Amino acid sequence: MWADYTEEGRTKSVTQRAQPKEKYLAMVLALSFVLGMGVAFAVYWLWRSGAVGPGFHNALSAVALLFCPPFVLSVAVGPTLDSDLALALIVGTIVFANAFLYAGVAAGAYFVVSVMAKRSGTAGR
Repeated sequence: MWADYTEEGRTKSVTQRAQPKEKYLAMVLALSFVLGMGVAFAVYWLWRSGAVGPGFHNALSAVALLFCPPFVLSVAVGPTLDSDLALALIVGTIVFANAFLYAGVAAGAYFVVSVMAKRSGTAGR
């Protein structure tokens, strides 16, 4: 991209640097983190409504564990808890663990894609 600026009444053109690729990584991490939280909240909502049982009781439980592995904590707790604090701690743990899990997988995938893109770009030269 070209940018113009003036220096003592003269107009000069300079090239601007490309956007750093770290912005793409930050965007990928943020989106995957939010996606992980959304999936965990959806699994939690299905668990509290009774559609998904804790652990491995039905096929929906296995699907919930596939998309939200921290949901395995539901086996230790069950759908009804004695206190709201315990529920908040368990749900918070499930939600944030799944969000960080999704962000970590996205970071690994970003690394692999960026390495493969560099290799394919230099292989054609």
